[in-house]
Amino acid sequence: MVRQKKLSHLELINHLEHKGVTFTKCSKGQAINFIDKNNYYYKVAAFRKNFKKKDDKYQHLEFEYLKDLASLDFQIRNLLLNISINTEHFIKAELCRQIDNNPNEDGYSIVKEFKDLDHGKYYDITWFKFKASRYQNDMYLKRRANVPYWVLIEHMDYGCLMKFLGIYYEKYKPKSLKKAYELGDNARYIRNACAHNSVFILNVFKNDNKLKNTSAAVTTLAAKTDLLKYKNYKKVNDLLSLFALAKAYCSSAVFRHQKDDLSNFLQRCRRHEQDYQKNITLVKMFVIFQKIIAIW
Repeated sequence: MVRQKKLSHLELINHLEHKGVTFTKCSKGQAINFIDKNNYYYKVAAFRKNFKKKDDKYQHLEFEYLKDLASLDFQIRNLLLNISINTEHFIKAELCRQIDNNPNEDGYSIVKEFKDLDHGKYYDITWFKFKASRYQNDMYLKRRANVPYWVLIEHMDYGCLMKFLGIYYEKYKPKSLKKAYELGDNARYIRNACAHNSVFILNVFKNDNKLKNTSAAVTTLAAKTDLLKYKNYKKVNDLLSLFALAKAYCSSAVFRHQKDDLSNFLQRCRRHEQDYQKNITLVKMFVIFQKIIAIW
């Protein structure tokens, strides 16, 4: 495989210009300063894929739009991560409430089942995090010989939590955990992408980014939001799932705060609304997000 030549920031900006990116709203000097001080080229340039090409040149693409999309992407990732973390907390709270009030659970047997049913894989992931915890070593020293669920759950990542919740749900079928059981794994993809600062406003409608099938729960949500024809796109599927979980589990105060933040974000999206009218992909993204929030 041929290695690409490393380019300076000036050369990278010139390369974008050669590919059809224009610099009337933001000069080339300002563009160089932006990737010098505020972001980095790969992250900013990634959003060019939302624009069509003709004769290998991007159409209707100003560098200012790349800056704008980078800013919007940063904001939406922060919002979605915040919603994900809050939702995870309230799912944990409901799971704990169910186990606490279940006379058939002593707090330790469910941990043994968790360890045995997946051959220790997810239990081991959680255990090693517990053991290596920087700030909870005192808890480890006190509980390491016989770990109850309320200790182990504090150290579970989202994936392990869904496995643990799945074991409990399949055993007892509590109605209050049904949505978490059905939609939790979908929401996990958004949480992880946002936590790792992966570009989100990209490749939403690519045919190779579609699911063959979606769950009945997602289909129902898509019907309510008039998004049935988009439900198989992975990011739409996962957004529908996350927002449904947040609505089902977050406290009313947290939910209202999150909805206010999302409404403000929608207003921010309109800053270049006229400029993006010719970009069907971006318009569809905005409409889909607007529809999901509208019934939230």
